[in-house]
Amino acid sequence: MRLFLFLGSLAMAAEWPLEKLYTRPFAWGTAPQTLTWAKEKPVLAFLWNESGNRFLDIYVWNAETKKRVRVTALDTARDEFNPLPDEKDERLKANKMPEAGLTAFDLAASGDRVAFAWRGDIYIAPVGGGPALRLTQTRAPEASPKFSSSGEWLAFTRGGELFNQNLKTGTLIQLSEGNVSQFQWAPDGKRLAYLSPARGTRTQVLTNYSGQFTAARPFQRNVAGDAMPAGEVFLVPAGGGKALKLADAKGAALPEWSPDSKSLLGVNIAENRKSAAVVVHDAATGRGRTVATLKDDRWVARTFSMWSPDNASIAYSSDADGFIHLYSVPAAGGDAVQLTRGAWELDTERFGYEPQWIAGKIYYSSTEAGTSERQFYSLQGAEKRRLSTGEGIHVGRVSEDGRFVALLSADLNNPFDLFVNGERVTRSPRPEFASYDWPRTRFVEFPSRGDRANVRAKILLPPGYDPARNDGKKWPCVFFIHGAGIASSVLKQWGSYQDHRFVFNAYLANKGYVLMDLDYRGSSGYGRDWRTGVYLHMGGPDLNDVLGAVDYLNGLGNVDMRRLGIWGVSYGGFMTNMALFQAPGTFKAGSSWAAVNDWENYNAGYTRERLTTPAENPEAYRRSSPITFSQGLKDNLLIVHGMVDSNVLFQDAVQLSEKLIQEKKHFEEIFYPQEDHGFVRDESLYDAFRRTAEFFEKHLR
Repeated sequence: MRLFLFLGSLAMAAEWPLEKLYTRPFAWGTAPQTLTWAKEKPVLAFLWNESGNRFLDIYVWNAETKKRVRVTALDTARDEFNPLPDEKDERLKANKMPEAGLTAFDLAASGDRVAFAWRGDIYIAPVGGGPALRLTQTRAPEASPKFSSSGEWLAFTRGGELFNQNLKTGTLIQLSEGNVSQFQWAPDGKRLAYLSPARGTRTQVLTNYSGQFTAARPFQRNVAGDAMPAGEVFLVPAGGGKALKLADAKGAALPEWSPDSKSLLGVNIAENRKSAAVVVHDAATGRGRTVATLKDDRWVARTFSMWSPDNASIAYSSDADGFIHLYSVPAAGGDAVQLTRGAWELDTERFGYEPQWIAGKIYYSSTEAGTSERQFYSLQGAEKRRLSTGEGIHVGRVSEDGRFVALLSADLNNPFDLFVNGERVTRSPRPEFASYDWPRTRFVEFPSRGDRANVRAKILLPPGYDPARNDGKKWPCVFFIHGAGIASSVLKQWGSYQDHRFVFNAYLANKGYVLMDLDYRGSSGYGRDWRTGVYLHMGGPDLNDVLGAVDYLNGLGNVDMRRLGIWGVSYGGFMTNMALFQAPGTFKAGSSWAAVNDWENYNAGYTRERLTTPAENPEAYRRSSPITFSQGLKDNLLIVHGMVDSNVLFQDAVQLSEKLIQEKKHFEEIFYPQEDHGFVRDESLYDAFRRTAEFFEKHLR
């Protein structure tokens, strides 16, 4: 076992006010997101809330004048025409959720206007500031406005159909007859491609008990074993007309137009998830041809693809050599060439920014500097340059002319902020952020209890604790298990996997708990074998990774092994339950949030990759579900779940509760009537974290 990299503040921590930490505006602020450069000018648009609240508005940075402008101020706007449900129901008003604000926008190629949808209507706003033009005021919901390349037309969806409006003449044209989930303009502005989602998807309901009357909202959600039919892709003239269907376009994402508007590029994923094809479609005929094939006897990694600026080549990602790297293949067909290689990975999904190909250079973030970092690089032929400086996480976008690099950057002491060519554009943390004594971080490695594979982790150190010092004092310890099963948390980044959860872990550390946070089997950034290590058994090899961390702490000699706790959300809640049920006596207390307790309840795509289907591998589902092993509970369990969770449905908490009742087990639970998968109300966050902290205090002190 090894200890290395001792970082962070050395200040002694004082008692932290939990309620203040989780009352907006949060001390750590709100990170900027959705970086978007204009095509014709070095103008960068992004979403942000500079006060640290939740509501996201549009901001613009002009890289030449170095001027930042707030384009929208919708956080204080009101719309009586389209009120939200919790503004119409008197009982829901008392439980009003903080609005998320804007989630998307479109920046005109000229860089002078943005279009966006708010509360189901379309607006256009000048980037230099000034009042926005409300383009629509209808009962039917409109969404996803997108400018044509000339800026003359604006396409959007209304009630699930695709419309196109001429901004000079006012002409409005309906382009589709059938549901549209995604669409994209051709670069020449003459046609649009749109995706009509597959029919026959299962419909379920979310029940809300908070209003005067119980409401059951239907939504589309398949479950393990359901068929996953592909949607259909159509091309339609901008002025209306007969749509052309693309042959063999399979997948949930819309293909990408080539720069010359003559072809489209997409990735077709087989329903069994064990193969994928990179396909080029002829925009004139709709016919497709495969230019690259990917296979994996477990499941194919998410595949990214993009066009070269001259239309001649295609780049795509694959972990065929064991790590996610870039490959290039001629658009006309031919042999693929590997562009990057090494025992590190391209980052294509963890932080949401895919590679770019601008002029002769490809820009990307990767783990080449270490799995706990993401550094930003350019690649031109054999010449590779690192463009980011300093340890930490750096992801971003390059302007269309290649002159300006916009980076979201964070390190162990600083949350994400936006920098352009090294100049700071945003300052997200509030002044009080610096007054908190954030715990020191130590990065460690140890062998898994199972196959002895190397596991990487980080420890948040309570004041006065040194892992290398044995003075007779024994410290309690809490494990945090990150969610998703595909993310990562062992990062040189303040906030790490998720801000709210990191702050709670820091709070626990400053209360005197050693805080263990590890990247178990399945976490991203570690290569294909680690990614697929849970195949046919979730809660198996990854649970052994957690138990390897227990063995590591035992070897230190200064952790009280009788006072271990564990908590996590989503996959982390699932792992908390698996640890309590399958390794009884290891953890004295576990707080399980939004846990999957039976994978047959979960969505078909995620489960098909990891467990195939219940019909094919019933044993894989049986041994991967906590509800199978609930009779093993001997320690203290707190179940936490949002009742309108649309990801891990509330039924998972209910079904586990019923099983534990039948088995006469002692456990505690708390449910949140208005919360979805990720809690957003200050009161809910404070209450859930307070209860979990008190639960650990009760059982670990």
